[in-house]
Amino acid sequence: MSETSIHKAIIAVMREVGAIGKDSQNVQQNYKFRSIEDVYNRVQPLFAKHGIFSYPKVIAQDRKEVKTAKGGTLHYSILTVEYTFAADDGSSIAVTVVGEGMDSGDKASNKAMAAAHKYAICQVLNIPYQVIDPDAFTPHGMVSGATRNQVTELKKAWVTVYRDMIDGMDRPQRREVFDQWLTQTIGDHDANMLDEADGYRYWKPEDLERCQKALPQNASV
Repeated sequence: MSETSIHKAIIAVMREVGAIGKDSQNVQQNYKFRSIEDVYNRVQPLFAKHGIFSYPKVIAQDRKEVKTAKGGTLHYSILTVEYTFAADDGSSIAVTVVGEGMDSGDKASNKAMAAAHKYAICQVLNIPYQVIDPDAFTPHGMVSGATRNQVTELKKAWVTVYRDMIDGMDRPQRREVFDQWLTQTIGDHDANMLDEADGYRYWKPEDLERCQKALPQNASV
């Protein structure tokens, strides 16, 4: 394997990139998230330094429209995108990710592409949100989170509200839509925890409350 191979170049970037935190604020929904701009600003100079570039190939697209509570139309786009990361010697690796975006105008697919690229970069480079202090870690079983019943009721209420949008989707697609809603509601996090057997224990009460408030008042939670 040559010194300029994509594998060595990516490892070199991993050694320098460090953590990228949730430093951007969604004012409307009141949560912090890791923005695509923060990722680009940190990673692009390192990619240039180590001779890496990336390019996308959209493999599949799914679009839906749903009426909002105020009578407007919300466009929802799910893109399956293959990103190729290449080095200047011609070597490359490819990763496939799913990006999702919602918009009332014509930017749903744009947002889905941005989300896909952000997660492709973050996952390839294993970028952490922060450097964890071991003394600040609370062992599993000592976290006071949501109850299993609260999580179950939240999911049922969400399905009721978004039934028209998810009708016809298979289970993995519904999972992706639900995870996207969670990310938009309480921030950029591992939304998949909710579908794990004991994942509800990791949820803070304020996160669950925010999800409940994000659903229409007539939804049963």
